[in-house]
Amino acid sequence: MFTIYAQLSEREFMKTVSFEVMVIYLNDPKSVFWIDLENPTEEEIEQLQEVFNFHPLCIEDCLYYPNSPKIDEFDSYLFIIVNEPVYDKENDEMIRDEIDFFLGKNFLVSVHQTPNEAINKVKNRCQTELILHQSVRYQRGGRLRSLVKDNMMFRNSDFILHAILDTMVDNCFPMVDKWDDRIDDLEEKMFAQEGNQEVLSEVLSIKRQLTQFRRIIAPQRDILARLIHINNKAISKISQVYFRDIFDHLIRLNETIDSHRDAVSGIVESYYSYQTHQMTESSNRINLVMQRLTIITTIFMPLSFIAGVYGMNFDPDASPWNMPELRWFLGYPFALGLMAAVALFMYFFFRKRKWF
Repeated sequence: MFTIYAQLSEREFMKTVSFEVMVIYLNDPKSVFWIDLENPTEEEIEQLQEVFNFHPLCIEDCLYYPNSPKIDEFDSYLFIIVNEPVYDKENDEMIRDEIDFFLGKNFLVSVHQTPNEAINKVKNRCQTELILHQSVRYQRGGRLRSLVKDNMMFRNSDFILHAILDTMVDNCFPMVDKWDDRIDDLEEKMFAQEGNQEVLSEVLSIKRQLTQFRRIIAPQRDILARLIHINNKAISKISQVYFRDIFDHLIRLNETIDSHRDAVSGIVESYYSYQTHQMTESSNRINLVMQRLTIITTIFMPLSFIAGVYGMNFDPDASPWNMPELRWFLGYPFALGLMAAVALFMYFFFRKRKWF
């Protein structure tokens, strides 16, 4: 579906025009056009091809998605592909929203498959400026003129591209700010709840989203860097200063994302360190208990041996090895005392060795 905004040379206000009117005024260098094409059909793409004579490979990129960000330079126009990160709530991930641009001296063609927030915001801005422009008009020299001088359609097509790209980058900062708040909250919850597994899952989800976000945003810097230094009649020297401002925002955005990724990685590492510490303490407690039980068992081993010897069934009178303690009046206290002495000896022996 075509949406065409135009600043015609013979009128001082911007308005939507038909495709046929756009073709008539297209060769006028003082007229500026923005042609937005959402969810294009092959017939609409062919119309663009007939009017603008775009390169077939560029047309092919407009029909088949997705494509990586790039700039192709031609004599009379630039073909630009950019990706905007969009949060997919259903799948809890960041996806790429592609927009293709054809930028000429007095025209900008934007092609995208789905409704785009940045495009819609700039459209609303165009409508607002149109209403303001038409409401503040005065008579001068037999022609109606406007007091409004900051209408982006009054400048050039590259300023429309700047408005769209600037809006795309600005839309990223609220997402980054939300991640900042969520990371702070999760860092508190992680240790307040002693490493709740649900909190860890959310932390890993944020880490994955940040990685996807950075993978989408990082190539856009190369696009802006080329727009800043490119020598093409489609880009004016004045607009390159504005593109440099977007480039600075992208650098700051990437630095913020890297900072958030480091913070999330730190939370994950702290969580696993905390879990390792907990497991080590638990293992140490188990080892201490096992050590004590082993020592107690070791102490009772000679006692069991002594009790077993005196508990054997044999006749002391018939045996060649007479055991006098069996007939002795103090034999029973002697056996108990012997076991107590052995137990005390082993206890103090283990204590001296610091085994117990």
